[in-house]
Amino acid sequence: MPNDGIADPELNALNAAGSSESRPAGRQLSRRELVAQKQAQGRRNRPYIIGGFLIFLAILSVPIYGYVREFVLPPRQIAVQVNDVVYTRGDVVDFVRFHQRLALEAGDEFQITDQLLTALETISENEIAYQKAPLLGITVTEEEVQGAIRETIGFPGLTTSMAAESGVKSDIAEAFRQLLNRIQLSEETYTEIIRRGLFREKARLTLQGEVPLFQAQVHVYALEFKRDTDPDVERARRRLATGDSIEQVALDLSQELAVPRTRGDLGWMPEFVLDDGDIETLIFGVDEFGVRNLKPETLSDAQWDGEAAVYRYYYIDEVSDVRELDPEDLDTLTDHALAVWLEDQRVALDEYRLRFNTDIFNWIGAQVVNSGIEVEGTATPIPGSQPIDVGDLLSGTN
Repeated sequence: MPNDGIADPELNALNAAGSSESRPAGRQLSRRELVAQKQAQGRRNRPYIIGGFLIFLAILSVPIYGYVREFVLPPRQIAVQVNDVVYTRGDVVDFVRFHQRLALEAGDEFQITDQLLTALETISENEIAYQKAPLLGITVTEEEVQGAIRETIGFPGLTTSMAAESGVKSDIAEAFRQLLNRIQLSEETYTEIIRRGLFREKARLTLQGEVPLFQAQVHVYALEFKRDTDPDVERARRRLATGDSIEQVALDLSQELAVPRTRGDLGWMPEFVLDDGDIETLIFGVDEFGVRNLKPETLSDAQWDGEAAVYRYYYIDEVSDVRELDPEDLDTLTDHALAVWLEDQRVALDEYRLRFNTDIFNWIGAQVVNSGIEVEGTATPIPGSQPIDVGDLLSGTN
């Protein structure tokens, strides 16, 4: 409140000196009294100033909270933990972007949903392989890492000496720089993804050497029908019981579209190669007395395949105690051996966490979609170099 130097009656009633004497009206205030009057006015205004400041902070906190909740906290939330090593949501986004880029530049279709479902698991498996590599005697050299990086950016088949040549080296560096800009990753992040992936692949190759090349196998056929009540099912059983061959029965009765070509033959297969655990148990499982769940030369009960929308009936035509694996079966059994080893190591970890829910799924998916990775083409390898795969790289042929 403005002051014209006239005594304030309220202040005069209780002056700074504590005097109870009233002052004559219109008398000029002393400097001491003016200071006391300003202090009194400040005390009266203080609640309004504080209240206004608190209201301002409350209004300001709304956008700040929204920004922190939307952009600061989610990328830092832990998605995977393997002992003392943690991977955040942001790390998962980087990992998916990495594989998105590889798929797009290879001309392959990239299914974000499928990648999100497997990204966390792959990240954890790569880290487990990295930490537990000494158990298998595995190491990965810097030359191997750089060789794998060159392969992913379009310079496959180069030896370390070839890549060190001045012209080639500058081309590789520029291609790598452009790639990192496109997929919004740092060189360190990209390199560490490659490194841990190599550890996992080396673990896989090491375990492949422990898979027996000769194993017990069964020769399996299958008949398909649209309805489990189809009368041709019982006709098939009667014909098989009287000695008709499974291939002829399949040709005559099975409703499989490709039966003229396949004759119902699923081929020879060892244990642990089937994706469906129930079918695996049916064909290879035994009861408490050691008797097979599906006896040879016997048509199984109906097994519903929801994806193909058919009822499938399995039949073991032959059994071999020792038979050489097909290359595809060897790869499948190698994947199985790796999965078993990784699970054994995971159980032995001091600390392991893997978090995945709808919120995480939606957030990571949105970040990947919004990244807008574009493919601008790959670098051209120098003449005479040949493409290689990771297996070739690890075997030292580059």
